[in-house]
Amino acid sequence: MVLYPLLRTLLVLPAAWLCAVAMGADRYGCEAPIRVAFTRNLVFFHDDGGIDPDLIAELERRTGCRFETSVRPRDEIWRKLESGELDMGTSGVATPRRRAFTYLLPYVYLRNKLIVPLELGSDMKSLDDFHDMPGARIGVIAGYRHGPFIDAMLRILRGEGRVMEFRDDTARFTALLNGDVEGVIGHELNLEGAITDRRQRARFRVVNVMSGPATPHNLMLSRKRFTPAQSAEWLRLMETLWLDGSLLRIVQRNTSPVLAAELLDSGYRYGSTDRGW
Repeated sequence: MVLYPLLRTLLVLPAAWLCAVAMGADRYGCEAPIRVAFTRNLVFFHDDGGIDPDLIAELERRTGCRFETSVRPRDEIWRKLESGELDMGTSGVATPRRRAFTYLLPYVYLRNKLIVPLELGSDMKSLDDFHDMPGARIGVIAGYRHGPFIDAMLRILRGEGRVMEFRDDTARFTALLNGDVEGVIGHELNLEGAITDRRQRARFRVVNVMSGPATPHNLMLSRKRFTPAQSAEWLRLMETLWLDGSLLRIVQRNTSPVLAAELLDSGYRYGSTDRGW
């Protein structure tokens, strides 16, 4: 008789655990493994590590959901999120069309810049200066968006046949080195990672052409997989990572202190903590 309460507890615990798992599955929509894809990028995912894999690992730890990860080009990720062949992606930039088939939850803010050869001169200080250079071509990654300010100029350049698309950083920086393009949109980390030779890297300069706030980069949830209520649960969880310092620790673990501060600064100056989604 002494063992009966213990036996009853042992019988109840598995049932309670299964109930909690079931509630978590319904809460976050993870009754089946979540298919998530990364894109190789010197800021978010490189050498099979980085901010994005660490973020997904933390989400897995907190929710009990299982993730199946893959690495894909950016344009393929968006297509598969729309079709429902993928459930999640990381570090995506919002557009009105993308909001129609994904929920977008911001977690870092990036200021993309213009990277050009030194010989173009120190007078080049803006995207307008680049546009005014006859025939100058710019290299971008297919499917990548840079925020309204830069993307507006890219639409103008694209209409003039002056935008070249590449699958990844290696391809577009090779084009920059070879003179196939006169500039690329990116970040200091992209330049450092793609051109490892310091002397070659010294041939280029980084021009801060962003005016105004930085561009939010989002966790992308396919609307074909997740309900509005489930997306709200993921948003609440992302907010918790902000508030308890977990997101700060993830970013600091993968970048310098200066870049970590930049990535977590939206550039907006207002009292509300509402970042929208």
